[in-house]
Amino acid sequence: MSPKELLQRLVLSSNSRHQQIIWQQSNIEVSTNLIPNVGDYLMQISVGTPPVQLVAAAVTGSDLTWFQCRPCVLCYPHNTTNFDPQASKTYKNLPCDAEHCSNLNTGHINCDQNENLCRYWYTYGNATTITGGVMGTDTFSFSSFDGDEEQAAFPSITFGCGYQQAGFFDSNSAGVVGLGNGPVSLVSQLGPSISYKFSYCLTYPSSHRASKLRFGGMLEDTSEIGGLTTPFVTNDPSSSYSLELNGISVGQLNLNMNREIIIDTGTTLTYIDPSIFYKLEAMVNDAIGASPVSNNPLVEPVLCYDPDESALNPPDIVFQLSGGDLVLKANNIFFVLDHYLCLSIAKSPKDGDPMVLGNMAQTNLEIEFNLLSKTVRFTPKYCSQESS
Repeated sequence: MSPKELLQRLVLSSNSRHQQIIWQQSNIEVSTNLIPNVGDYLMQISVGTPPVQLVAAAVTGSDLTWFQCRPCVLCYPHNTTNFDPQASKTYKNLPCDAEHCSNLNTGHINCDQNENLCRYWYTYGNATTITGGVMGTDTFSFSSFDGDEEQAAFPSITFGCGYQQAGFFDSNSAGVVGLGNGPVSLVSQLGPSISYKFSYCLTYPSSHRASKLRFGGMLEDTSEIGGLTTPFVTNDPSSSYSLELNGISVGQLNLNMNREIIIDTGTTLTYIDPSIFYKLEAMVNDAIGASPVSNNPLVEPVLCYDPDESALNPPDIVFQLSGGDLVLKANNIFFVLDHYLCLSIAKSPKDGDPMVLGNMAQTNLEIEFNLLSKTVRFTPKYCSQESS
């Protein structure tokens, strides 16, 4: 390395360190769009120097952020950009002795001592969808919330460079942004600069309007307009946000329980235990005034009703959380397919499987996560207005 190249690297390193000190001492509010996709929501994020805009799925049920990287060994085809770490002046491989090389909650780390590389494998679902590669760090950039063109840059963010992917991946996405509660999640890494807070307001999955994802800031007190705050529990090694679910009610009918339910933006439907689901089905049938059709336009476990058989009256469904009642409006949890009315709450394969609050049930709610107070706040809101 020539003296000039050495000085250039030192200046870049110094600038990066100075920027890191600035954002660690700041309370920044930045935002990005969440784009409705087939079953999930995509976000835009800029990575590297010079910044390259990438598109990835925003997932609250996962802590690892990763992007498909060049050169790929086994990659899936998609409509967006792969990240090239060699083209970024600020990219660095994560060394074996780095803290984030040992605290990936739900993945597998294999440290390559010969090359001093932190290699990872990360699985989704029933372990049939896998990403593997090398952990690295680089600068992440977002637009400021007030709409300025200027971007807030966050240096030395740890993420995975995926060189081998197998299983089901969406062709509109080049990876995943992990918004979970684990130490490697993007929210945890941004940490003090965003007051350990983020929020989103999801538009309908079928909408052509973008949602908003905000990092930092503080929402107004919403308790008087139907908002509720409830604690989340963390169960190591999971990095998910789990809420205590004490009951489900439809009208005057009530089911008592003592379960936990995970909030996940990457899952479309809401899943509950079969033993709870069958009781809920009877309550919904009673309220809606009909039984589900036998010639279901979708595969089980989704219930669909035929409006030609009777005048349907889809009910609201209330999830009784430890912090209060979360009212899921009928237009949040029912969707129309062809001319059928279908319920977006389905049964898990068996009792005891993780119960999940999917993204359909989260639409038209502003949801704020506070990792310091370990709370989640729900506020009813028309999210299409918020995105305009």
